[in-house]
Order: sequence, then C-alpha cells, then structure tokens
Amino acid sequence: MAGFAQTTITKLNQLYDRWIPKFPAEMTARNLLIFCVVCLLCIGSVMVASASMPYAEYMHENPFHYVVRHAISIASAAVIAYLVYKVPLNLWFRNTFPLWLITIVLLLAVLVIGTEVNGSKRWIRLAGFTLQPTEVAKVMMAIFTADYVVRRAKEVRTHWKGLVRLSGIMAITVGLIIAEPDLGATVVIVLMMVGIFFLAGAPPTQFAIMLGAVLMGIGFLIVFEPYRMARALSFTNPWADPLGTGYQLSNALMAFGRGEWFGTGLGHSVQKLSYLPEAHTDFMLAVLGEEFGFVGISLVMVLSFGMLACCIKIGHRALKHNFLRAGYLAYGISIIFLLQILVNAGMNMGLMPTKGLTLPFISYGGTSLMMCAAMISLVLKIDSSTQQVNPNREESNF
Repeated sequence: MAGFAQTTITKLNQLYDRWIPKFPAEMTARNLLIFCVVCLLCIGSVMVASASMPYAEYMHENPFHYVVRHAISIASAAVIAYLVYKVPLNLWFRNTFPLWLITIVLLLAVLVIGTEVNGSKRWIRLAGFTLQPTEVAKVMMAIFTADYVVRRAKEVRTHWKGLVRLSGIMAITVGLIIAEPDLGATVVIVLMMVGIFFLAGAPPTQFAIMLGAVLMGIGFLIVFEPYRMARALSFTNPWADPLGTGYQLSNALMAFGRGEWFGTGLGHSVQKLSYLPEAHTDFMLAVLGEEFGFVGISLVMVLSFGMLACCIKIGHRALKHNFLRAGYLAYGISIIFLLQILVNAGMNMGLMPTKGLTLPFISYGGTSLMMCAAMISLVLKIDSSTQQVNPNREESNF
C-alpha cells in the first residue's frame, strides 16, 4: 500500500512538472496559495453581502447585519492565522493528546450547553457569537493523525495495533459529532483520517477493512435515520416534491438555470429573496451561479482547486525532505478542503444529498472561516519550515 501511495503521488508530481508551464521564480506554491485564498476571500465577501442583505433586512431590520459579522470573522481569522503561524510545528505535534482532549471537551460541551437549531446542537454561543466545535475538531484531528502515523509508524505498517488504536480515537471523536448530529463533518473527519492512514503506508488489508467499516457506518447512519434517508432519496429527483424534501435543491437548480453563462448580474438574484434557505451559507454557490453564471462558478472552482494543488505541492515537498509529520498534515488539510469543496459544490448542483458543509473562504460562517484560515496558516508554516532536507533523516516512503 505504501508503494501504491508513493507511485500515485510521484506520477501526479511528474504530470505537474511536465504539463504546468514554467512560472517565474516569484510564482511559488506559497505565493500562489496566498493569491488564491485572498481572491476567494474577496469574492466570498462580495457574495455574502449580496446573498444576505434581503434575509438580514427581514430578520434583523438591518441589511448589513451579516456583512458586519463576516467582516469581524475575517479580522478574527487573520489574528488566528497569525498566532498559528507563530507556533512552531513541533509544539503542535508534541501536544497532540492534550489537543485531542480539548477537542473532546468542546464536543461534550456543545451537547450540554449548545444551542439547538433545526434539531441539531452544533453551536456554543459566546458573547453574541457562536463557536462550532466540529470545525475545531477537523483541524485537531488532522494534527493528531499526522503525528500518530509517524509516532506509531511501525505499528501502522506492520501490525493491527496501529489500526485498532486509531480506530478507537476515531470512534470516540466522531461518536460525539454524530450525537449532535452532524453527518457532514463526520464524513470529512473520518475520510481525512483514512486518507492519512493510507498515505502512511498502511497494509492493504487493514486499509480495506478500515475503509469498508467507514462506508458501512455511513450507510447505516443514513438508512436508519428517516430524515437522512429522505434527503438521500430526494436529491435524485427534487422535482418530485419541490415544496417538501426537494425544496432546497429545486431552488438551487433554478438559480443555476437563471444564471446561464454570464449570470444576471451582481445583486440581481431572485432565489435569494426568501426562496432559497440559507442562501449566504450552504447555498452560496447557487446564488453565485445565478448572479455570475457558469463563468463565475468556473472562476471559483479554479481558485479553489488551485489552492488545493498548492497545499498538495507543499506537502509533497515536506515528505521528500523527510518532514513526515508536516507532510502528512499538509495532505490531511488538503483532504479536508477537497471534501468540503466537492460536497458543497455537489449538493448545490444536485450531485449529492444536501449537507451542512461550507465552501472554504466563500460561504458565511465564523468558525469555519477561522479554522480554514488556521489550516492555511499551518500549510504556510510547513512551507517555511521544510525548505531544507530534515537533518534528522526520518525514514520516508516518498
């Protein structure tokens, strides 16, 4: 399995070097990553203003309610990104167990004192703002798993203990998240951990068992929960019940249809006028598609996958330079971004059932934005810390 992972990453890197034109020296993965994130933030800020104003006027009698809160979130995200960047990577990796315990405490707290919205307890109210512990859990579990597969490298590659221990940590964490319930975050965290486990060289049998158990568990959670089953079935034909289970998706599809190639123009969306629920959060992409059309969607996807490619490039170099923990962490962050992009875009376009996952740096959401900024900051720290070959000569499969 390690050989297959190595071959896959090597082939992708060869394709990158062969087909991507040679850019000037200034256009490094780091600079391109910052450029993509800043562009996405700018587009997201404009779209939050456009999509939220009618809803904010109706709910809060202030059209700028969400715009102001989003600006505060961006400022907070910048501060968090700066603080995260100042922390040495080894300090994160030396304290993975305390970080995991903090994550568990937050997940327990949200079940006890969390605010219930639409039947789910996912938010803790703090001084007029909300904290979503599942977003914190994504980052902490990426750090924990990256450290685990290196610290327990021999067990991960040769013994069942590696699988059993990681599965136990995974079960405790996602069990609390499912209790909220939040299936979307559960899928992201579990697949991220499985992905790192695979890249670390897990034996094929163990990887297959782990992946099979995860898929069976997700299927079980969908089949034996009526509202999840209704969502899973409704996305195949939202027009069968456009005023019921297919309401969100049918309105999202109408938004894309109205946008055509170049959109109706900024601020001219109709679906955001109380037709499309949560237009400024989960269904931001549909509003963007209506106002800027196929061209606008394509631009956002190019920037999002450009950001993703830069994270992968930085992670690959870290592994080549024998910084295993840093490399696996960069790949874990890449998996989180990839899943959020695919799931959010997929549910907006009717390719997947609706799930409450934001589009990184585009959708409104304070905790999500802050944690995305923290993950980008970690990748930038990895980039600056892995320029030279690791003198400790850690063993690497890459």
